[in-house]
Amino acid sequence: MKQYTAMVSGERIEVVFNRTAGRIEANIGGRSYSLDATAVEPSVYWLNWNQQSFELTVLEHAGEYTVSIGPYRISVEIVDPRKARRRAAHSGQDGAVEIRAPMPGKIVRVLARENAAVEAGQSIVVMEAMKMQNEIKSPKAGTLRKLGVVEGDAVGSGNLIATVE
Repeated sequence: MKQYTAMVSGERIEVVFNRTAGRIEANIGGRSYSLDATAVEPSVYWLNWNQQSFELTVLEHAGEYTVSIGPYRISVEIVDPRKARRRAAHSGQDGAVEIRAPMPGKIVRVLARENAAVEAGQSIVVMEAMKMQNEIKSPKAGTLRKLGVVEGDAVGSGNLIATVE
C-alpha cells in the first residue's frame, strides 16, 4: 500500500493505492477505484475501468507531472513531506506545526518528551524505514505539545508523530 499527498490542478488530494500484477486498487480523495493497468511503453499506460478503456500518458518535468487522458491535461505535484518540513523550518511558522511520518516505518527511539522545549532541527524521534534509521526533526523552535508515538510503534506515511507550538 502506498500513500501520497498530491496537488492536482491546485487542489490537495490524498492518494492511497496498491498495485499488483496488472491491477490497481486506489482511494483518491475519498473515492475508491479498482482498475486494470498495463504499461504500454515508458510513460504510457492502458487503463480499463468501469468497462471503459483509456490511454494515459504521464510526463515528468522538474518534479511535476502532466497526466494526459485523451484531450485532458492535468497538472500533478507529489508533495514530499520531508521538503515541506524543511520549507517550514525556514519560514518561521506561527502556531502549531504537525510533524508527520515521511514514510512507513517503526519508531525505534524517542528523543524528546511532551512539554519539552525544542529547537528548530532538533531530533524528536528516530524512525527505522527500509532498514535505515532516520531522525525526525522539529521544523521550528517551540514546545513539544503532543507526542503521538512511543518506542516500538509502527507508523504509516503521513501519521502524526508530534505537534510543536
